[in-house]
Amino acid sequence: MGDEQRGPTGKKVGELLVDAGLIDEKQLAVALAEQKKSGARLGSVLTELGFTSDSEVSRALAKQSGLDHVDLDVSEIHADALALIPAQIARRYNVLPLRITSGALVVAMSNPTDIVAIDELQRHTDHFVQAVCAGHRELQRAIERSYHAKGATGSVVEVAAARALTEVQDEGDQEARGALIALVRELIGLALRRDATDLHLQPEAKGTRVRLRVDGDLEQDVRLDPRLHPPVVARIKVMASLDISETRVPQDGKIRFPYEGGIVDLRVSTFPSVTGESVVVRILDLDDGVLRLSSLGLDERGETILAKAAQRPNGLILAVGPTGSGKTTSLHALLRTVDGEHRKILTVEDPVEYEVPMVTQCQVNEKAGLTFAASMRAILRHDPDVILVGEMRDRETASLALRAALTGHLVLSTLHTNDAVRTISRLRDMELDSYLISSCLVAVAAQRLVRCICSHCRESYAPRPDELAAVGLPEDATGSFARGRGCDRCNHSGSKGREALFEVLEVTPRIAQLISRNAELDVIEAAAREDGLLTFRERALQRAIAGRMSLEEVARITTEY
Repeated sequence: MGDEQRGPTGKKVGELLVDAGLIDEKQLAVALAEQKKSGARLGSVLTELGFTSDSEVSRALAKQSGLDHVDLDVSEIHADALALIPAQIARRYNVLPLRITSGALVVAMSNPTDIVAIDELQRHTDHFVQAVCAGHRELQRAIERSYHAKGATGSVVEVAAARALTEVQDEGDQEARGALIALVRELIGLALRRDATDLHLQPEAKGTRVRLRVDGDLEQDVRLDPRLHPPVVARIKVMASLDISETRVPQDGKIRFPYEGGIVDLRVSTFPSVTGESVVVRILDLDDGVLRLSSLGLDERGETILAKAAQRPNGLILAVGPTGSGKTTSLHALLRTVDGEHRKILTVEDPVEYEVPMVTQCQVNEKAGLTFAASMRAILRHDPDVILVGEMRDRETASLALRAALTGHLVLSTLHTNDAVRTISRLRDMELDSYLISSCLVAVAAQRLVRCICSHCRESYAPRPDELAAVGLPEDATGSFARGRGCDRCNHSGSKGREALFEVLEVTPRIAQLISRNAELDVIEAAAREDGLLTFRERALQRAIAGRMSLEEVARITTEY
């Protein structure tokens, strides 16, 4: 389907996206100019520029064509429909059978006007095909997930491992050989299909333990023969442009991995151990959705505070929380609300995880002396309006960030603290003057990731008194409590996916005055709560009562924090 066609709505895709508020007129103009140069479809150009996402373009195409759009992450896929179309045909035409309704086979397609594909499906299944729209990459993930159900994924890796083991026992340049390359590709593909955030290759005397971090928890999948570990690590290091001859020191690198018609960014870290090099591959852009403030999971108050703060000409905005809580994601979503056409934006990051249009980005290189502090000093000579500092790791970097905020720059950065109010204590511990903190700090978004109830096995229930007491609720508490029973989709855990939980502290004049007077944290917190601040525990309980979070997850948050 050409993006310039008009459908039943009489509007083009670009116009539909503008009408929906997903892009603005300036972004559409930039994309149309780029389309003339590249000849690509407008939807692809908009996605490549980061102005919108594959899913949003798909919804616009569905509206243009007068077809339904489906969310494959929550849609039920019927086994009788899946059995009608073999995996190879589904992958060839990028289609997924969903269900059989009144003699018609409902099929999700990224291009529902592909007559050749529809004819082939009707011929093969002997059913009339009713097409519905789905995003291209979302559809490919769903195809892999559906056809690899019930343990089939592990067998694919095991077959690839057996072939690679036969191959590596021969002499030669092992890391460049075909079966080994296929094995590494399958290992990374396994992590992507399982929606993992990290792939761990952990060497042990009896073999390599392959583990995936899914929804924050580590799960073991397969074990590789110990003879495969050195060549597999060597292959990954080649892909990440690391030194394969150096095995005694840690190394870090990055891979741009082609997958399902797109590119996935991977961060590779190696670490020497007594049994060999341990490797962790972090998946940086598993989700191809565009980062937006409205998609982070903030409530109306928090989103308003941060959006208003991002429009300020100067000040310091902090995202805080433990490692892996999504701080960088939130900062980049906030950065996208800044007018990049009229304000110069510079970043210094370690590493650069998201590439943002119209933003100059720099990666820290400590071996070359390019630290956060050194980069900050250099950045200030390049006339920036907005500066993103990946992390305020030390007093020098924090001091430079605060002074930049004080001298007319908007500064965004991160810190490792447990909640919003304790950010003030962390800044004080870095020996920063309270008057400087109160003058510069505008807002703090504290966050952590919590597990969601699996939408496929979610059930309502009445909690036992001990479950309510464990999270501080009375025995007679009422609400729409829910939990997950456990199913194949969630690996029988009852939870699938994670979402962010936020505390947003607005530094009002009263809060700033308390900070400058070195007031105790409990005094500052009391004032902030009078202004509307809700703690993590309070927000978690709200979600549990509304049936959006399990009481088990609330208990975990309460215990940890």
